[in-house]
Amino acid sequence: MARFIPEAELESVLSRLAGPYRLYLPLLKGDQVEFGPWSEGERPVLEGNAYGAAKQLFFPRSEILFSFSTGPDGRPGIDEVGRDPRPLAVFGIRPCDARSVKLLDNVFLRQDPPDSIYLSHRQGSLLIGLACDHPGRSCFCGSLGGSPAGTEGLDLLLTAVDGGFTVDPVSEAGREYASGEGWPEASAAQVAQARAAHGAAAAQAAGVDTSGLAEKLERMFDHEFWARLHEKCLGCAACTFFCPTCHCFDVVDEGKPGSGIRLRNWDSCMFPLFTLHTSGHNPRMSGKERMRQRVMHKFCYYPLRFGPPACVGCGRCIEVCPVNLDIRLVLAELGGLA
Repeated sequence: MARFIPEAELESVLSRLAGPYRLYLPLLKGDQVEFGPWSEGERPVLEGNAYGAAKQLFFPRSEILFSFSTGPDGRPGIDEVGRDPRPLAVFGIRPCDARSVKLLDNVFLRQDPPDSIYLSHRQGSLLIGLACDHPGRSCFCGSLGGSPAGTEGLDLLLTAVDGGFTVDPVSEAGREYASGEGWPEASAAQVAQARAAHGAAAAQAAGVDTSGLAEKLERMFDHEFWARLHEKCLGCAACTFFCPTCHCFDVVDEGKPGSGIRLRNWDSCMFPLFTLHTSGHNPRMSGKERMRQRVMHKFCYYPLRFGPPACVGCGRCIEVCPVNLDIRLVLAELGGLA
């Protein structure tokens, strides 16, 4: 049963969320919209998508895993990092970003044991999504099994309608939260307006046929296509750093005699040093091998292991690429190859 939040009550909704949760939402930071912690009086930016993906809330760009030091007795010790025990709530996350978090779950949680740091961010989290009414010029979520009003990974889905937002509970946690808020039932007219908006947006977010792509790519490791594809790539890795599903990282130690910290930092398969061996050998010695790895991982290796492709069609890589390398054109060309 859909509920309704009047526009005028949005700030009080956020205020109540910010008590039991660490509340993050899309905010204007300079001239960009980024996910940030909410403060009293701040209003979320509910037009367009955030510049940086929501993955950074669960898998930060740089994160201290633990600290270490030598005690007075000369024996080494490890100290856990103090973290806010409240679970994370993300308000205004777009369906593509929510879906990307589910794809990251496959990587960090479907292992034995699961990644404990990632799990600490995900456990008890509440994802409140906002359906896209006008997909961006680079969006193509519909080509990859998503939708501008998709619910995968969400607990609640909001849709902007006249005077406020309809609220569709998705998960058990979302239903429990919505019932506790006591929001009124949405009217038939409000529900109809929301459904019409979903249909109109979905028609704008497709355009690339990716059926059977993983199986085709399995046969294309030595195809001459890769030699052509990488030629204009600069290897800057902007595509991977803005991607909501890329998850390459490096682990480094920083410190001084007697103490230090261990950090997990984002890395990228597009960097030459990423696969450089201590011996000096590099199995991905040129841009050709690195570009091939990026495409093969997203559209072949990941789906063969987990099911869906490791791409949600948010279009961020298209927007930030300095040489206009459009992944939609890459996929279209791959689809046309014999």
